[in-house]
Amino acid sequence: MEKTYLYKLILGILIAAGILSVVLAEVLFDTDTLIPIILINIGLIIFVATAFRLFRRGDLPDRDERTKKLAAYGITYSWLLTLVVITVLSWVQYFGLAELTASSVLGILLFFMIISANVFRWYFMRKGDIE
Repeated sequence: MEKTYLYKLILGILIAAGILSVVLAEVLFDTDTLIPIILINIGLIIFVATAFRLFRRGDLPDRDERTKKLAAYGITYSWLLTLVVITVLSWVQYFGLAELTASSVLGILLFFMIISANVFRWYFMRKGDIE
């Protein structure tokens, strides 16, 4: 196991364990627990993402020219598709089909960009190359 993965795993475990103790103290003293819950999720996400990457990767290189190229194309396609979503959202707002707030639009765009970038990256990795 590479040291970077080991460090990230340890960091995720420490964050989750440290914040879990904060939550237990917060529950005992009956105060607001929203921030510790968010921090617990961050620690768990770091841990799960690092473990998933470690076990999925095997003996393959983490980053090489091919994976960088495929990731760049995936992000480019995601960006172009996000422009289409922005256009659709503006038409939805213009015709009054839904009442969109700034936070809802930003949330939709954020999740759409993340999901579409990963879908395109996965697709190009499965395909093998761009051309």
